[in-house]
Amino acid sequence: MATTTRSVINKPGAAVQAISGLVAQLSQGAFGIGIVLVVREHTGSVALAGAVAGAVSVAAAVARPVQGRLMDRRGLARLNALCGILHPAALIAIVGVSVDDGPHALLLVLGVVAGLALPPISTAMRVAWGEAAGDDDRTAAYSMVYLIQELSLLTAPLIFAALTATTSAAAGLAVVAVLSGIGTIAFAVSVRSLRTMQTHHQRRRGSLLRIGRMRMLLAIACAVGSVIGGIEVGVPTLATAHHEPAAAGVLIAMLSIGGIIGAAAYGSRQWAANPVARLVSLTSALTICAAAMVAAQGLLVLGLLLLIVGVALNPALTTLSLLVDRLTAEPTAAEAFGWLSTGIAVGTGAAAAIAGILVQQGDGARPAFAVTAVAAAVAAVLALTLRR
Repeated sequence: MATTTRSVINKPGAAVQAISGLVAQLSQGAFGIGIVLVVREHTGSVALAGAVAGAVSVAAAVARPVQGRLMDRRGLARLNALCGILHPAALIAIVGVSVDDGPHALLLVLGVVAGLALPPISTAMRVAWGEAAGDDDRTAAYSMVYLIQELSLLTAPLIFAALTATTSAAAGLAVVAVLSGIGTIAFAVSVRSLRTMQTHHQRRRGSLLRIGRMRMLLAIACAVGSVIGGIEVGVPTLATAHHEPAAAGVLIAMLSIGGIIGAAAYGSRQWAANPVARLVSLTSALTICAAAMVAAQGLLVLGLLLLIVGVALNPALTTLSLLVDRLTAEPTAAEAFGWLSTGIAVGTGAAAAIAGILVQQGDGARPAFAVTAVAAAVAAVLALTLRR
């Protein structure tokens, strides 16, 4: 890659943080399908399985800003080290209680604990690498964060599938949990934050949500997250309509591959255009591709569109991180990035729920992709408003 990306990875400790951060985020890519398979297999309840997996996701979204505030005050290492113990322990406990067909309420409680303790690796990376990088390298730094996250999300299901095929889903989820814990502890040992160490005792200036521009950025993040939520419903629906449900995994992988390409390309050069102008262009590209997905009927065409969406999606998220970074000169960076993650998660969940209801009423996958297109258009309009 170009010098900007190399300059990020060559920072002291960055290579170790990249590898450990990738391993630490494996559970994020596998806990959903893992919990559903394990709980359903051993309790016989699909509803319970979905509820436990949902509890993890909702709790994680709620926890991100709180985790960020704690990291701003206490440093990046302590919280991640604690999460590196609690999160895998909760996942392993879910496996144990499920195998023994234990109390269903306990499974829900453990799901909440697993979500609250989901390691905030990408948030910590953005803070640490953003501080270490110069102003010209921050696009590369945040692109690398999303690149590593995307690689982890692409790798995790493959590892889980291989372990499930050779042993069992319970063993697969337990091993992924252990790997995630080891990666998180290693990351916590290696990470440090100059801003946090120097300023976490400084007085805060109120809630970040009091800043109008921050609320606008969160609204855009929610809209971009909704693009993902619509796709998550639309892809398996269209694949099933073609009597090839297994193709859904390949299609989602195309989105991840596009995200990897986009993150690598976006971080490989310095950009003359300001971040807001870039965000307008990227969200406009997402809108065009999402609109084309509404009319797509073939899986091959959809796969190509998902690849292009991925190429634009990760740079859009990177640009949102840049704008949040510019807005948080005070020692509140981790909390701000935590809110960004929450906004994306809320958008993803809300859009998936809306798309699911619309698909249930008929007309195939088009309603889900329509949700994606509307969400992308809203993000583009909000970005244009932000620019003006």
